Amino acid sequence: MSDLSPRLEEAFGRLTPWIRSHFPQIETLRNGSRRIYMDNAAGTLIPETAAAAMAEAALWSNPQPDRSWPAARAAGRAIYEARDLLREFLNAPAEDPIFLSESSTASLFKLRDALEPAWQPTSRILVTDCDHFANVSPWEWRAEGRWEVNRIRMAPDGTLDLDSLAGLLSSRVRLVALSAASNGLGTRIALEKAIPLIRSVVPTSWVVVDAVHGAPHFPLDVAALGADALALSTYKLFGPVCGVLWIRRSRLPELQPYHVAPHDDPETGLEWGTLNPVTVAGIRAALEYLLRLGERLEPVCVGRWTTYDRRRRLFKLALEGIRAYEAGLSRQVLTGLRDVPALELYGIGDPDRVRERAPTFAFAGGGMADPVWEQELWVRGGIQAACGNHYAGSLLRGLGRQGAVRASLAHYNTSDEVAFLLRVLTDLCTSTARR
Repeated sequence: MSDLSPRLEEAFGRLTPWIRSHFPQIETLRNGSRRIYMDNAAGTLIPETAAAAMAEAALWSNPQPDRSWPAARAAGRAIYEARDLLREFLNAPAEDPIFLSESSTASLFKLRDALEPAWQPTSRILVTDCDHFANVSPWEWRAEGRWEVNRIRMAPDGTLDLDSLAGLLSSRVRLVALSAASNGLGTRIALEKAIPLIRSVVPTSWVVVDAVHGAPHFPLDVAALGADALALSTYKLFGPVCGVLWIRRSRLPELQPYHVAPHDDPETGLEWGTLNPVTVAGIRAALEYLLRLGERLEPVCVGRWTTYDRRRRLFKLALEGIRAYEAGLSRQVLTGLRDVPALELYGIGDPDRVRERAPTFAFAGGGMADPVWEQELWVRGGIQAACGNHYAGSLLRGLGRQGAVRASLAHYNTSDEVAFLLRVLTDLCTSTARR
């Protein structure tokens, strides 16, 4: 990709007006207040087409699909099409199930419940200090005396300590929970190194990947990844609130999921009750937005990824374009932060290592407490950036902190917005230093 990335970044930059036109809420609140949205790690904006599809479904979609009447048949088709689009987004085989749930946290708790009956007090579950608690708490909850939980250490730059992982692997390991990218720091986890290491020692272990923070920033490919399950949240993928759980079909016989007695369809085995057709419509429309983005990048990538089916290829194009464009924004942030006085950035700070991170930046300093940062960024610049633990408490404990400021970008953010953020940060830190 190194030869293609500059061309993709340039082409993507030219698409910025078209991209931002899909998000009418991107620059102003409903009361007309100016805002710069940099809280994407907590939830991305929704394109207008997805909002319209949800409104249409709320009016006309019957909540019970596949009955005899036309609206119910249409609701059933929408569910099947949304699952198919999600498979293509993940490059998953057609026979692998896609389960929808309230959130990724709920998805992973349901998976834990379905796996737990086979575990023993000698069973070992590995989690990491890098992860969002959605992929930590389900495996820790009720573990005492019933199975053993060990934590894989985080390296000082927020990457996974592979030596720590290797030291914990044994025949007792039943499951390893990893993230694709840190929700707190933006650091990408080297799954291409971690998963083969796990397989070399304990090939039967489940590998469960939290891809919530990775999904909107770079391509995901479960066919190549080697994991057994992967979770993502569509509200961080330009859609409504919903959790998505992919599971490798060959591992389904190991599950003992809860379900009400008549509910025995393996396609919906980890889903509890009727799906919300409004949510399904929004998911489908959000993914279709990404397909249209991929179409606009096709002229730059002629002859690339031709072995993929068309829609999978378009998803790949869209996410490679997003990755290349966001790498440019990340370089700008990391270079600019070096000149901000008394500011401490956590995680990877080298602009030459942008391929190892998502455009999410956690920092502190400037002589201000974290809540003051959030207020000052909003009051001075209309910048929406979050402060807190970001559901990554173990990560922050490793940094010796209880919270941090987090500015998180998405593909609709611009270089001008980044430059404005850097100016506001510089002014804040400079004025605080003078007090």
